[in-house]
Amino acid sequence: MEPDETKNTPEDKPIEGQTVIGEEKSEAIAHKDSALKRLDASFNKHIELYEYKKSNLLAYWINDFSNYHDNEKSFDTTTLKTFKRGDIVKVNLGFNVGAELGGLHYCVVINKNDNPYSGALNIVPLSSAKEDKIYNESTCINLGDELFLLLMRKFENESDDFQRKLDEIKNLDADFPDVRPLLKKLDYLQKIKEEISRMKHGSIAYIHQITTISKQRIFKTPILSGIHLSNESLNLIDEKIKQLYTK
Repeated sequence: MEPDETKNTPEDKPIEGQTVIGEEKSEAIAHKDSALKRLDASFNKHIELYEYKKSNLLAYWINDFSNYHDNEKSFDTTTLKTFKRGDIVKVNLGFNVGAELGGLHYCVVINKNDNPYSGALNIVPLSSAKEDKIYNESTCINLGDELFLLLMRKFENESDDFQRKLDEIKNLDADFPDVRPLLKKLDYLQKIKEEISRMKHGSIAYIHQITTISKQRIFKTPILSGIHLSNESLNLIDEKIKQLYTK
């Protein structure tokens, strides 16, 4: 009797694990295609409504989010400093929805016990004070010019250090002194100056928008190293947190 070639051999039978993986892959592709189609519709809507800024901000955030997502597993938290309560960091808060703060903002670290292996940080976002805007004193704190003055003081101290190093080189009895450290310091000074030029004097702490962020969102910059809010400002933040979130 001839064998029935229509019957499945053991090799032809689908393997359960492979079948599940294949279904999950197909489902993931379908969801991806659906999400991209929806996103494209959102972009087109913003552009049709002449909301070019919103469209650009959304595009920037999608690129940033994709980078965060792709590098999530390889991100090494130990490359960052151990943060202290009151440290000022610059954070990418992403694309805002409604009244949320979005984009790059200075933030105040409120963790008491950070460690280099923790991937998250608790922060209170800051925003520049606008003359024509009234802030809700029950949810916000006006920090005045403190942040601006801290950066100005840092610039002045670094400028003094630069001048000392320049004087040392001038007094060296050498035809070709090594000026590379001096050039590096000059570049650092220029970056601090540019940061200050983008700042406005007043800062508002949005206590009601206290949140937890991934440390991936922190914009790495040596400019903010050593920039730390005063105990007086931290006490005001503590009191407002108690008012808003405790009995």
